[in-house]
Amino acid sequence: MDLPNHHIPHFPLELVPFPGERLNLHIFEPRYRQLIQQIDQTGGTFCIPSVIDKKVQSVVTEMKLVKIVHQYEDGKMDVTVEGVGVARTVDFFPMLIGWLFPGGSIERLPSIDNGHDLNRLKVIDLVRELWSLLQINKTVPVLSELTSVFSIGHHIGLDLPAEYQLLSLQEELDRQDMVIGHLEELLPRVREMEEIRRKAGMNGHFRELPPSDWA
Repeated sequence: MDLPNHHIPHFPLELVPFPGERLNLHIFEPRYRQLIQQIDQTGGTFCIPSVIDKKVQSVVTEMKLVKIVHQYEDGKMDVTVEGVGVARTVDFFPMLIGWLFPGGSIERLPSIDNGHDLNRLKVIDLVRELWSLLQINKTVPVLSELTSVFSIGHHIGLDLPAEYQLLSLQEELDRQDMVIGHLEELLPRVREMEEIRRKAGMNGHFRELPPSDWA
């Protein structure tokens, strides 16, 4: 059975996938097992709208099925999917006629690649300091790798609403500005916590102090 005209399956989740990101999902609900089976048979796409404060958001990430990694005897499955673009849901239906899963019609949104290399370099420096302070063992991207800040969007301390805001921005320049502003606000707090941690670690240790010349 075909889907209603211009309708695309939707898989609401409490996360924000970014374009280019791959997700590994364990599919266990019957309605979403049916969704994956439909996508696997037709080669179409589906959308993941973020659920924030129990509300399904309108800006969505369009996804493709990369691979069904494992199919269990009871119908559950492990799949790999990938974000291919950003869209806005025009009409959302909790259940499409004739199907178990949600869906709706969408308007695909452009992604304007107007990011600036100076901003990329600034993002890289800020990320390097953040990850160093937090002792995060990840390789900091180089300039040629940071074509979009989406690639680091999950690793800079953004909460779910902020990640959704980042997804909703259509221009890379605006996304760069948002990430830089967030990191410049976050880093002083992280530095302060690191200083507190360092001082707390001194307790109980003998320290050699330089003489004071107050007199």
